[in-house]
Amino acid sequence: MPNFKPLTDLTTARVSAEQLVGKLKSNSQTESLEAGMNLLSQAREYGLNIADYLRLKVQPDGLALEAGLDGYEAVKMYLGLPTKDDYRNGVVLQAAADAFSSYRGVRALFPEVVDDVVQWKYRQTDFESPDALISQSRTINGTELITTVVNDNKEDYERYGMIAEGARVPVWSIKASEHSVKIFKFGIGLEWTYEFGRRASLDLIAPYALRAEKQTKRAQTATAYAMLKNGDAVASHAAAPVRNASAINTDNNLGVTGVAAGKLNWEILLAWLVERAKAGAPIDTVAGNWDTFLQWKLMFAKNTLSDGLTQIEALQRAGVTVAQENPRFDLNLNFALVSSASANELLGFSKADTLEELIENGSDIEESERVMQNQKVNLYSTKNAGYRLIFGDTRSVLNLNAIA
Repeated sequence: MPNFKPLTDLTTARVSAEQLVGKLKSNSQTESLEAGMNLLSQAREYGLNIADYLRLKVQPDGLALEAGLDGYEAVKMYLGLPTKDDYRNGVVLQAAADAFSSYRGVRALFPEVVDDVVQWKYRQTDFESPDALISQSRTINGTELITTVVNDNKEDYERYGMIAEGARVPVWSIKASEHSVKIFKFGIGLEWTYEFGRRASLDLIAPYALRAEKQTKRAQTATAYAMLKNGDAVASHAAAPVRNASAINTDNNLGVTGVAAGKLNWEILLAWLVERAKAGAPIDTVAGNWDTFLQWKLMFAKNTLSDGLTQIEALQRAGVTVAQENPRFDLNLNFALVSSASANELLGFSKADTLEELIENGSDIEESERVMQNQKVNLYSTKNAGYRLIFGDTRSVLNLNAIA
């Protein structure tokens, strides 16, 4: 594991933007490049990306302080790197392209600034995102081992946490396995010349960067889903158990017939949710592909054979109100779209305690170095991330097989 410097060193010795990055604007390209490389090297020593390093290291002053900017934003103001046009205040986005073309060291901030342009210009919903599948995302500075939870005594937990008088409190042991979390590199690169960049505003690049970001998120989503379904290297985190719709129908005496493969049925879906809740792992998120997503939506669509009511409204009219009154089964579930998900399946799980995303800190520093050293702009929308299961018993696959 890399031996990074403590972050408290940054917060106790903050400097102004001019003190830290003033040499980036040197008229000597050699001096500017050297200052940029030194800046990236300093960020790497703390295991941080360039934006977070500047937020901790730089103390805003003057206009930046009055405007309530953080350290990273103060540096962008000092270097003349706007992320949008503001004609009222005489700010044009082209100024950023000019700064990158004039000072090679300033290019250390290029990936971050382009990302800011994209985030400001486009605020649209991503259909596929790993955020829909993970409980939390945290940053790691090195190798992370997969952990498991071992119950002290299973019987102690069958009384809903009740502890007999004088009895020992049951303990969950969190242990590290010998397996480490596999880190994947996700991303797509864009390339153009600085001559082109001088003639084109950065917002011209934004749609291409956005498409690259979408593709990256799709790859992350597919990877996270694969772990949810197939498990990881730890024995207690095996593949998610499969529950066949036909078996649910038989075991619960539902009497459902005429359901084709891939079709969702309310009774079977509800029985599956009840089964998972009885097992102590109620489902609040389901994942499926586009075809399953269509079935999910159609289940709540208006039905002309029921006076224009949805299936849920028709059940309410018939007096079946338990599904609406019980907050666990009101079908206020989150549907996570995964285009690579298996056909005719729903993967259900408890989001809060199932999957965690681990992001390798500072992994994008090398991309910034390439930008400074090349005559062409190589913008890489990348992220080094891995996934680990927190608990292994919170997942279940509903196989939507045909029911005669």
